[in-house]
Amino acid sequence: MSIHPIPEARHFDPILREDLGALYTARAARLRALAEGHELSAFLGLAAEITFAQQAAIRADYAGTEPVDAARIAASGCWLPGLETMIAQLIGRVPEGVRPHLDRLAALPEADKITAALALAESRFDAVDPALAPFIWAALSVEVAQAARAAPLPQKGDEETTYCPICGSHPVASHIHTSERQGMRYLHCALCDCEWHMVRAKCSCCGDAGQLDYLSFDTPEAAIRAEACNDCGGYLKVISAERDPDVETVADDLASLVLDDAAVSEGFGRTGFNPFALPG
Repeated sequence: MSIHPIPEARHFDPILREDLGALYTARAARLRALAEGHELSAFLGLAAEITFAQQAAIRADYAGTEPVDAARIAASGCWLPGLETMIAQLIGRVPEGVRPHLDRLAALPEADKITAALALAESRFDAVDPALAPFIWAALSVEVAQAARAAPLPQKGDEETTYCPICGSHPVASHIHTSERQGMRYLHCALCDCEWHMVRAKCSCCGDAGQLDYLSFDTPEAAIRAEACNDCGGYLKVISAERDPDVETVADDLASLVLDDAAVSEGFGRTGFNPFALPG
C-alpha cells in the first residue's frame, strides 16, 4: 500500500540501516534492563538471549548485491548455518522449559525448517509451530538483515510506504529520533531491522491525519503511545527517544504488550508486529 507523498521541507535519509552488531548489543541490553521487576521478566529475558545469539550468527564475510527477497532467502536455506549457531549459543542459556523446543528444532529435518521459514516470510504464521517460530524468524531475520545492508538502496520514490521498502515486511512500531534526526519519525522493520521515514501525525497504515487518537497509560506525553486511527481501525505504537533516550524500538514495544491489549479492547487492530510476538 502506498500513501501520501513525502514533503521535501528538509533533507533526510529516507532509509536507515544501522550496524547489526551495534543494534543487537543495544537491544539485548535494553531487554535485560526492562526485564528487571517486569511481570514479563522471563519472556523479556528470553528475547534478550535470542538477540544475543543473533550477534553470533552475523557473517563477517557476507556479500550480496541483489534486491532483498525474503521468500527467496528463506527457500534457499542459506540462513540454516546461522540457526545452528544460534541454537548452540542458546542451549545453555535459556530456561529449562525452553530447551526441549530448541532440541526439537535442532532435530527437525532441513526441509521442514525451510518450509517453516518460507511460511513465515510469506506471513503464513499459523502454519508454523508457535514454540519454534520465534527462533526460526530470528535466524531468518539475521540473514535478511545482512542482505538488506549489502544490497543497493531501492530507488527513492515520491511516496511513503506502509511496508518496508527493502524487504517488504511489516513495521514493529514508529520510532521518533533525536540528534541530527531530531523529531523525525521512522518505521522500524520487523524482519530486516531497517527503518524508513514517514511524516508524523498521520496513520502509518492508511495515511489519514484527521482521526487519530493516542493511547497510553501515563500522561499524553508518554514515551510509548499507541497511535490509533478511527478511519481504518488500525494502530501502531509510537516510541519516542525524544521523551526517553533509553528506548529501543523492538525491546520497548515488547515490554509494553499490555498497551496492545488496551488498544485491541478499544476495537483497534495492530498493523504490524514484534519479532518476538509473531501473529497467530
